[in-house]
Amino acid sequence: MRRWLVLAVVLLCLGGTSAAIPAGPPGFPEREKSHSVWVFPLAGPVTPPLARSIHRWFRYARETPPELIVLRIDTPGGLAKAMRSILRDILASPVPVVGFVAPGGARAASAGTYILYACPLAAMAEGTNVGSATPIPIGGDSPLVPTPSGPSSPGKGTRPATGSAEDQKIVNDAVASIRSLAQMNGRNADWAEQAVRSAANLSAREALKIHVVNFLAPDIPRLLLEVQGTPFRFRGQEIVLSSLPTALRIFRPDWSERWLGILAQPDLAYLFFLAGMALLALEFSHPGLVLPGVAGVVLLILAAFALMILPVNLAGLLLVVLGLFLMILEAVVGAFGALGAAGVVSLLLGSLFFYRPSPAWEDLPSHPGYPVLVLVTVATSGLFLGILRMALKARFQRPLTGAQAMAGTTGRALESFRERGRISLHGEIWWATSTDPVAEGQDVRVLDMSGLTLVVEPVRKEEKRCVS
Repeated sequence: MRRWLVLAVVLLCLGGTSAAIPAGPPGFPEREKSHSVWVFPLAGPVTPPLARSIHRWFRYARETPPELIVLRIDTPGGLAKAMRSILRDILASPVPVVGFVAPGGARAASAGTYILYACPLAAMAEGTNVGSATPIPIGGDSPLVPTPSGPSSPGKGTRPATGSAEDQKIVNDAVASIRSLAQMNGRNADWAEQAVRSAANLSAREALKIHVVNFLAPDIPRLLLEVQGTPFRFRGQEIVLSSLPTALRIFRPDWSERWLGILAQPDLAYLFFLAGMALLALEFSHPGLVLPGVAGVVLLILAAFALMILPVNLAGLLLVVLGLFLMILEAVVGAFGALGAAGVVSLLLGSLFFYRPSPAWEDLPSHPGYPVLVLVTVATSGLFLGILRMALKARFQRPLTGAQAMAGTTGRALESFRERGRISLHGEIWWATSTDPVAEGQDVRVLDMSGLTLVVEPVRKEEKRCVS
């Protein structure tokens, strides 16, 4: 009996131990007994693939909560929809989130400013900056700043302007959102409004001085030391983290999210768009091929995904579409190169203005790379020069069918006739009329065609001798 009791106690202990070590997120090692700090990198433009990665990581955090989450920020901004998704994940986090603008030279600009304010604790490394949170419409080239703001403050921008009612609604909504986040976490709400209305910016030391961030730290280990013992508000309560583990777990996007990021490359999106349009044009001109149509639809869907993320210039996109339409029209109608040349020019101009400058894509020029532009221009120009050559050749070629093709050809009489009889021409038997008598077996020349009857004249022996 004693042995059975000992065995039962051992099994209970093993069962309790295994239940106390929950499994880690898929793709990561098993969670250790000691707590760990999870680091989520937020680097580059705020796009749907990035928001998807962060949402997945926060979902893991709800399943197996770490002690603390550090959101390492280095972003020039991005799309409002993706930013809102990240804000919702931060606000719903089961554990405190520290927004950390790092390493040196990083920034939390535009959407990054909102994300930093949403974190219960905020920190910056030396040599970083925060601000420029003015919303920019997807088709615009300048921030929406409806009114000048109040007195000067550190890092405040000086670009006031008067906007439309719609612009004011967008800016006021952004101001209300960032002030709400600042008040929730007890940080400087007045400067947050300046960052939206006047595109204000602050260095790390200035941000600490006016309480935009809670502290400065050069790296994550020093950041954790600063967090320990610092009171802050989390979900309406003031808490203090007395001790934090030193074990760090840094997350990375999985292969599917990296693939989505690759699809958003400007040159690739441009080529996918052109190739998709060309394949669809081929399918419509040759119905039943199926494969070009399916491939064209797939490429256009991939291009649409990328173009929703990239700052596309609407005028440039329309010029590209117009250029493709004119080229297709040239191939169908045959305007001796006029439509094709106009299409090439329209395509080139549209490509040069295909993208618009954006703070979130500061390294993106207004057009795809020059090698891609040269390749596309040469390929399309060569295609339509070939079409022009074929059109001109067809224009001056002798007609192959109809009355014009029959005129001047020579046949042979199958019977003697004076007005109407039968002749053989091109292996076919035709009715023919002649004002001169025609002997059987005599060669005749076609002068004209009336309906299905040929008008002919006999070929004299002298003419045959001259020809020979």
